[in-house]
Amino acid sequence: MRGERLNDGLTAVVVGEGPPLVTLPGLGKGADLAVKVPPLAGFSATVLARGLNRRVHHIQRPPAMRVGTTLAELAGWHATALRERFDGAVDVMGTSGGGATALQLAIDHPDVVRRLILCTIASRPGEQGKKTLLRLTRGEREGRNDPWAASGLVTRGPRRVLTFVAYAAAAVGGRKRAPGEFALVEAVQNWDVTDRLGEVAAPTLVIAGTRDAIIPFELARATAAGIPDATLLAIEGGDHMTTMFDRRVAPAIREFLDHR
Repeated sequence: MRGERLNDGLTAVVVGEGPPLVTLPGLGKGADLAVKVPPLAGFSATVLARGLNRRVHHIQRPPAMRVGTTLAELAGWHATALRERFDGAVDVMGTSGGGATALQLAIDHPDVVRRLILCTIASRPGEQGKKTLLRLTRGEREGRNDPWAASGLVTRGPRRVLTFVAYAAAAVGGRKRAPGEFALVEAVQNWDVTDRLGEVAAPTLVIAGTRDAIIPFELARATAAGIPDATLLAIEGGDHMTTMFDRRVAPAIREFLDHR
């Protein structure tokens, strides 16, 4: 699987057949998909494409994105890419940090978004969650990893132990996060589009877990209420990591995308 280079440092990989679906990922290690597509990214895009019968255009933010970049700037780069890639508006699904970009995109550039799916994101992150994430990533950048605290931010219970092991192994392995991922964490610290939710013209599906430590459920619910044509799918007990694996999510997304 090989990706391609887009504008402004964006890269993309395309898999599957069917109507197009643009996906914007959450925080990760970061990657230049034109150089190498990480196995997990390729696998996830393939599974999504097959499950939804869609041609998935998975777009990765710039690995070298500078600290100080705003979500509005990032959304503008994506708007340029989508206008160059498609003849008209397209379905967009964003998860976590990618969901923030997708929401900003729908507000600032409504001509490029046909339908919008917001996964584990709201019009702003929770205060405690964003501060903890910033502390952890700044520590990571300085060589002070805290896998236990990081695992507790995204999940809990037995899954937290497994996540801790995975995070600890990654830290020992020395694979560092791309600068653009740190820049995304910095960008969401002051990001709040609550007052602009009424500008979202695209039909929207908001998917939220009731136990998400980064995006408190009440913020996701308020986001769905603030968007004129939005539906909320609440996953009881879902946290930031597990919400999207709930058995109700895939059918809800298919039904939403197939509705004309």
